[in-house]
Amino acid sequence: METSSDFSFVIGAWQSFLILALLVWVYCIVDVLRHKFKNDGKITWFLIVLFLPVLGSILYLSSGKNRRILKV
Repeated sequence: METSSDFSFVIGAWQSFLILALLVWVYCIVDVLRHKFKNDGKITWFLIVLFLPVLGSILYLSSGKNRRILKV
């Protein structure tokens, strides 16, 4: 039988996950907008991160940041 404290923990865990996901999503959008990408990939990455917030952010952080043009 669940108690109210179990329910509060679950709600708190979900809220923490959603806040973290929102912060990562905003970071990824800002990072995409601030950098140049090879082969004009900026629009592609922006749309991926914008329309697929969690999955797009994970994809961008795992492979998209490697496709940026580094400033010398």
